[in-house]
Amino acid sequence: MKHGIFTLWLTVFLLLTVSCAAPSEKHGATAPAPPEWTVTGSRPDFPADLHINGVGSAEIKYNDTAAAQAAADSRAIAQVAKQIEVVIQQQSSSFEREVSSAAGESLNQKDIWEKTAAYVKVKVEGARIEDRYHDKAGNRIYSFASLDRMARGSSISEQISVLEANAATLIAEAEKSGQSLAGVHRAVAAYGLAFKKLILAVRKNQYLNVIAPELTHRNLSTALSSAQEDATRLMAGFSIQKLEGDHQHGIVGGSLRDPLRVKVLYDNAPAPDVGIRFVWLDGSGNLDRSTRSDKAGIVETSVSNLGPTGKRLNKIKAVINIYPSDPAIQKELESVVAPAYALFTYELPPVEEVRVAVVINEYNLGTQRHASYLENGIVQSLEKLKLQVVRKIPRSSMPDAYDIGGGPGLNKKLQGLAGIADIAIVGEVKATLLDTSAGSGLIFARSRAVVSIFDLSTQERVGGADLSLKEAGPDRDEAGRRSLEKISYQASDAVEAEIERLLFGKQKD
Repeated sequence: MKHGIFTLWLTVFLLLTVSCAAPSEKHGATAPAPPEWTVTGSRPDFPADLHINGVGSAEIKYNDTAAAQAAADSRAIAQVAKQIEVVIQQQSSSFEREVSSAAGESLNQKDIWEKTAAYVKVKVEGARIEDRYHDKAGNRIYSFASLDRMARGSSISEQISVLEANAATLIAEAEKSGQSLAGVHRAVAAYGLAFKKLILAVRKNQYLNVIAPELTHRNLSTALSSAQEDATRLMAGFSIQKLEGDHQHGIVGGSLRDPLRVKVLYDNAPAPDVGIRFVWLDGSGNLDRSTRSDKAGIVETSVSNLGPTGKRLNKIKAVINIYPSDPAIQKELESVVAPAYALFTYELPPVEEVRVAVVINEYNLGTQRHASYLENGIVQSLEKLKLQVVRKIPRSSMPDAYDIGGGPGLNKKLQGLAGIADIAIVGEVKATLLDTSAGSGLIFARSRAVVSIFDLSTQERVGGADLSLKEAGPDRDEAGRRSLEKISYQASDAVEAEIERLLFGKQKD
């Protein structure tokens, strides 16, 4: 019995000893060291001469291991892209010198480099996640990404070869198009397509030069240079002659008096059906952005609704648009071949320098001329907008009621005002007596305000207001005065809103 009790006691003692020792052993154990690549960013089995490697990590939040893994993967691949981008930026200056010497200064190097960098950011195809590490102590996920230089480079090299072959076919078609104007159209259009493919090949080649330099296509600069010389020779036959519309004066919100008019020539002969594109270099407004020359080679467009620029001298360019059906190809074509163009300039005074002549006739009951409530209200509005109000108007330029109604003398008066102002606000406001019932103690008057706003550079009406109102007063003069005063305030507000719309593009709430 004693022996059994001793055995039981010994068993319990041993169990307690083991249970107490277990935590001590666990506490003393060390966690495995993280892989070396989490610190160095490299692995012996992925050497830098054959691979571009990147490491990314992300903290595990809310026990969402999958989200942390996706973030770490994305950052690892972004590191691969960043390394390629840095090398491209370092090599850009030498590449620009190489292509400029071969293909000419008209090649837009900055554009090529910006697009190459953008291409790298979004086109890191071939980069794969090769390894991951879960750091439980630090609660982080690490990802190791690698791009196989030769495998990816071979794929890009094949793409470049296809682009070069396609461009060569197009250039061959261009060379067979003939010397007629129609043939030149076809040839230059073919060159446009060829340039699009060649410039894309240049961008891919830059990428290839970073990841696998030994696979780089060395003949691209020569092909681009040769195609540029041929297309430039064809385009040199085009010229644009300015006929009308240069050196004009306008105002913000107004129009140019004369249309922009050019004649397109090829080998000094009128060139029909040639695409012309009008481009705002400084300024904005309404015009025909793309059109074609007529049988005599003539192209024209009117210009209206001129926008504010902050510059006094503004420019519009008329340029040969040899590939109007595809703006992207046209842009590629212009980046390597400078097209013929004509440059138009126009003067646009700052808004605060716009001079406004205000001429309002106001009549009470159609018999008596009064100091104009409307004219005073408009002048106050213009001064609030910091516009220059012309107060001294020659009698010869003062429109009368017949002119204001659209009579033949109005344009002549407006031409006279054009010497002293940029905008004319002309109009009249009248109060006329209405019949009233015999039992009424009030006299009713109907008033009407008609105001027109003219751009004096063209004598075109660009805005205005036409309002009417019925108002009562105890006698004829009181009825007319009250009616004139009310309608004048309303018309003044309407004219102010029109001026803000025309000169500042504001719509009244």
